[in-house]
Amino acid sequence: MIKIIALILALTPAVPLGAAEAGMEKYACDGNVFTALIPSAWEKEEEIIVGRQEKQYGVDLYSPGQPPGAAISLIYFGPDHPRFKTMDAYIATLMKTEHKNDGEILGKLEDTLVAGRKSKILDMITYAMLPAYSPKPKKAEMFERYVIVPAKKGFYSLTLKAPKGEAKGHLAMFGKILDSFKPAR
Repeated sequence: MIKIIALILALTPAVPLGAAEAGMEKYACDGNVFTALIPSAWEKEEEIIVGRQEKQYGVDLYSPGQPPGAAISLIYFGPDHPRFKTMDAYIATLMKTEHKNDGEILGKLEDTLVAGRKSKILDMITYAMLPAYSPKPKKAEMFERYVIVPAKKGFYSLTLKAPKGEAKGHLAMFGKILDSFKPAR
C-alpha cells in the first residue's frame, strides 16, 4: 500500500507554489510598481505613455458581456501625481458629498489590511446612465468599492464598480485580486 501511494505521488504533477488560480493570470504593472492576479477573460486597458506622464500606473479591467458590466482598476498614484499628491487628498475627493446625486449612498471609511499594510476601504452606491450617450438612457444602480493602500511614496487605489445586483460575484473576484496584490513601493 505504501509503495502504491509513493508511486501515485511520484507520478502526480507538482503544482508550483503561487500558481495562478483557474481563470486568473499574473499581471506586472509598468514600472514594476505592483503585481497581482487578474481575470484572464476580462478586457485589459493600460495607458502606459499617459500614465508615465501623469505618474499614474496601472490597469483597468472590464468584465465580458453587455453593459452594464463590472470594472476593476488597479492604480498606483506617484507622489508627483498632478492631482492627488497624497492618499488623504484622494480619500477627501471620494468623500465629498456635493458629488453625490439623489439616492446615492456613501459608506463609512473603514480600516482594512492589504498586503500586510494598514489600508482604507470605502463602499458606495451610485447610479450610471446606460447606455452612455443614449437619448433615452436608463438609470442603473451600481456598487463601488475603493481600497486605498499606502506606499512609501504615493499610494494605490484598487477599485471595483459593478451593477448592484451582480456585486456579490464580482466581490469574490475582487477579493482574489486583493489577496494576490503585491505592492513594490
